[in-house]
Amino acid sequence: MNILSIKRTENAFEIIDQTLLPHTENYLTIANYQDMIKAIKTLQIRGAPAIGIAAVAAAFLACIQYKDEQGFEQKLSNALKEIENSRPTAVNLFHAIEKVRNLLTGDTSQWLSKIDNLVNQLMRYEFQACESMAVNGLHYIPKEYTRFLTHCNTGSLATYGSGTALGVLKLIASKREIEVYVDETRPLLQGSRLTMWELMKANIKCHLITDNMAARTIEQKNIQAIIVGADRIARNGDTANKIGTFNLAILAKYFNIPFYIVAPETTIDHKIEKGKEMIIEERDAEEVLRIMNVQITPNNASVFNPAFDITPADLITAIITDKRII
Repeated sequence: MNILSIKRTENAFEIIDQTLLPHTENYLTIANYQDMIKAIKTLQIRGAPAIGIAAVAAAFLACIQYKDEQGFEQKLSNALKEIENSRPTAVNLFHAIEKVRNLLTGDTSQWLSKIDNLVNQLMRYEFQACESMAVNGLHYIPKEYTRFLTHCNTGSLATYGSGTALGVLKLIASKREIEVYVDETRPLLQGSRLTMWELMKANIKCHLITDNMAARTIEQKNIQAIIVGADRIARNGDTANKIGTFNLAILAKYFNIPFYIVAPETTIDHKIEKGKEMIIEERDAEEVLRIMNVQITPNNASVFNPAFDITPADLITAIITDKRII
């Protein structure tokens, strides 16, 4: 059974705090939009599809908060801008808020009901998208492939279902025995903390490696394909994903193995022609200076900490979505 990154009650949402995994499974109840924004910023909830749901959830909570107040329309509009500013790269967040804005016409007394319905619609879509991506990946990826390398976390924790890249691997694993090598994914260790946790729960044979072991692993362990997710895809196929993805795409080309992106159609940003137009989030230096609150470098060290990089389309073998293979 899939883990759910976000659940809903009548007027609140429950998320699993991903910053505490794998050692502590703690669920947070979020009943106001400011707390949901904080959860998005601090990566208590993360992954492009899950962030999209969280964004609409935040809009719903903002609507509850302001619906009976004077200046409701302006206050809700300001709240939507706050939600949009929570993280700049994952396009699902912006698509979600655009859907909310498109609903805000006519009788304002109906807005809460409209956003309420949108939350449910988006949850249903993302769940079905995971199922469809998994099936499309199963049919497209050659049946003889049994040894994969993946990066960051692309499973249930990042989506609302079985996952994107990890969802494909889970379905493949139900048909044949596979092995998955997992980059730890510095600086926040989403691979070692989250992906290993999910794969081990699913009883899929998996091995943890540090990010800089990838080339040696591909060479020595006969890796047959690299499969990752995406946070934003430009019209030309350039793809933003967790920092370190571009490195793997270069290695895939060198070793002549396929490099697959798995993402729902909603991750394609039709407003952007190429990757250079994307805004890449840079995060707090503390994420690099420390591991699990232990400082690992001299005091006052300078840091460059981009959260994502952009893989050019010509390094990508295929983009597997819920609708098609690109």
